[in-house]
Amino acid sequence: MLQENETDPFITGEKRSGSVELDGRYQTLFEQVNAAVFLTTLDGKILEANLKSCELLGYSWDELIRMSLRDILPSSADWSQLVEDISARGGYNLETENICKNGSYVPVQISFSLFRMKGKPIMMALIQDITERKKAEKKLKESEQKYRGLFDYTTDGLMVLDARGEILDVNDRVLEIFGCKKENMIGANFLNLGLLTPKSLSIVVKQFEELLSGRIAKTHETEIKDKDGNILNAEVGSFFLQVEYDEVVNFVLIIRDISDRKQAEIRLIKEHELLQTLMDNIPDSVYFKDEHNRFVMVNKSKAVYSNAKPDDMIGKTDFDFLADEEARKIFEEDEDLIRTGKMIINKIEKFRGLYGSERWVSVTKIPRFDDDGSIIGMMGISRDITDLKKLEDTQGKGPTQ
Repeated sequence: MLQENETDPFITGEKRSGSVELDGRYQTLFEQVNAAVFLTTLDGKILEANLKSCELLGYSWDELIRMSLRDILPSSADWSQLVEDISARGGYNLETENICKNGSYVPVQISFSLFRMKGKPIMMALIQDITERKKAEKKLKESEQKYRGLFDYTTDGLMVLDARGEILDVNDRVLEIFGCKKENMIGANFLNLGLLTPKSLSIVVKQFEELLSGRIAKTHETEIKDKDGNILNAEVGSFFLQVEYDEVVNFVLIIRDISDRKQAEIRLIKEHELLQTLMDNIPDSVYFKDEHNRFVMVNKSKAVYSNAKPDDMIGKTDFDFLADEEARKIFEEDEDLIRTGKMIINKIEKFRGLYGSERWVSVTKIPRFDDDGSIIGMMGISRDITDLKKLEDTQGKGPTQ
């Protein structure tokens, strides 16, 4: 702040209507600066204004020179407190709104400076229109809110790390997975927290190396540990979040707890093994077909009767194992079942194989459904009753005369 009796170097004397006259050099600067500039008394009376101030507020110079700075500030502005802060500091910065002549408001940043001329204080207010900056800040805030919503409420664990592995941010799902508190994770180095097994540690390090070399990091199934040391099955992926000067500065680590899925897969495998064991140890032929009458699963008995191995039958149809007439008959029967959903229970049929062998079977067929209730194929069970049929025929003929 200028001392008593000091004079600002660009103020030279009085001007009309109480305004001040500026030295030619400073007058040019006063007019050319890309902001509205006012010189005022301490109570806000405008002594001088540049053309930019007229453009910003919509007033003519003659109108502005008869006004007070308080006339263009919102009513909520505390002028007495403002002057007190300016006087105490010698200058002050403020973000507020200016009231234009048409009644509209424009967001501005005002820089106040205090001078003395002939023992009287004079303020300079430099006012910059920050409309575009406010719009950009609004967009950034909206973008950050969307990011935060996605970050916080996704079902995957998300962790933001710097290039050294220090944790910058985590979402709630990460805390649930590891059983940790946020304050114990933020600022810690994730690679040293003991939450990774040797296998998953090497995977995370490799993913960082891939990202740093410009490659896309692959997602891996691995194992991690919670804070109590319990092993969890997880999928781990990563991508870079921020790049500055062509260098990666932030990584996002994606952690998906797949323990339940792995348990379900294990149960499914066991159930499949049990089913396969059951199928392979019953004498009946058991088979599954898709909607195109192709075998998708057969047991050993079915393969034996077809003179094939179980794996060799997958993807093939009855036409590959039966005479055309017999295969056509089965095909039409199965097509009708898939179309109508009507089951076949214990139907007695006679079959002739590719090499002329004949046998009698009891056939049961039922449709297969997907989760939506649509028929996607059928399952069949055939029991060989050839010996029973021969016995019945023999008994039916009676004793020879």
